Amino acid sequence: MTLKKWRPFWSYDIEKTEQWLAEMAANGNQLTDINLATRMFSFEKGDCENVEFHVVFDKSRSELTHRLEESGWKSFYTKGNWQFLKNDAESISVYPVREHIVKRNRLHANVLQGISVWYGFQLMIPLTLLLVFLITREAMEFVPSPLWILTILYFIQVVGVIWLAIHATRKLRAFEHKFFASGVDVEKTVGETFSKWRVNWQSAPDLLESWLAEMAAEGNHLVRIQGARFTFQKGEPKQVSYVYDFQFKTALHYFDIHKSEGWQLVFSSPYSFVKSSLWMKEYVVGEVKPALTYDPVEEKSYVRKVLMLSVGAFVLSLLFTVYMYWIYTNAWNLFNKIIMVALVMSLAIPITGMIRSFKYAFRMKEV
Repeated sequence: MTLKKWRPFWSYDIEKTEQWLAEMAANGNQLTDINLATRMFSFEKGDCENVEFHVVFDKSRSELTHRLEESGWKSFYTKGNWQFLKNDAESISVYPVREHIVKRNRLHANVLQGISVWYGFQLMIPLTLLLVFLITREAMEFVPSPLWILTILYFIQVVGVIWLAIHATRKLRAFEHKFFASGVDVEKTVGETFSKWRVNWQSAPDLLESWLAEMAAEGNHLVRIQGARFTFQKGEPKQVSYVYDFQFKTALHYFDIHKSEGWQLVFSSPYSFVKSSLWMKEYVVGEVKPALTYDPVEEKSYVRKVLMLSVGAFVLSLLFTVYMYWIYTNAWNLFNKIIMVALVMSLAIPITGMIRSFKYAFRMKEV
């Protein structure tokens, strides 16, 4: 008899899927088929096995390496670009690589995040109108329509996509933190802590790095960053080099490389694209100040990327403000006017960031 199990999000939590397959095999349920469209797993009753599973995503569909075969890994099922391996050895020292799965899930997460942002803009309009009605208590008239069911279904799928984007991103971050050392190196705070606020701190990396180094020299050591809030811990004065790095896309071993060279990750943005990171490394007086790169060409490229980020943030904010102005053109009540004033005033943040970035570029040009 065939047993079917539905696992709609199995590919976004590979470790959990592998553990589940091992439990199914231990109960005598052998995997026979996977429908990639419906996400349905099919099992047949067989012998109970105590094995470890490993799921591989490989578009090239290459054969297992000789080293993996010697370690006991066997390919027992392949579907599309997915390859399912199992190993019944008591001790396993070699495992297949995880890079291809991370790249695939990164792509999915990025697409879902982009769609979610677009849906978020769309949701703001009906939510704002609803808020206007609740505050002004204007009379609302609901017009019966046979198409209401389509509206309801649309908003259900909007909420579903946003939830899936959050779920996929969380699972991807946890996976990368475990296998590619991308987690922030958090130290337990002992003693007195205090906070300072810095808005648009990403737009002028040189000022940020100098400020943090001066704080460390005074015995104030950075322990975490939450938005624009910097939390410090009192301690002994130290010579510390801080480096803010910005990448449009990070390689999978980006964090491993820098950490192996003694750098400590203090901050990392939650996205795999437009990735910003803050690194720190202690050194003694008389040594050359540590840096992630000493190549002038790479430094110039880095400056250009910071400028592109700040200009892009301003353009997106401006386009959103113009879009909201167009939406409210035919409904200029007091509440809508307040919203538009707030949106126009909020443009001061990306404008300030863009100005700071251009000043930073000029300073780097003179160095």
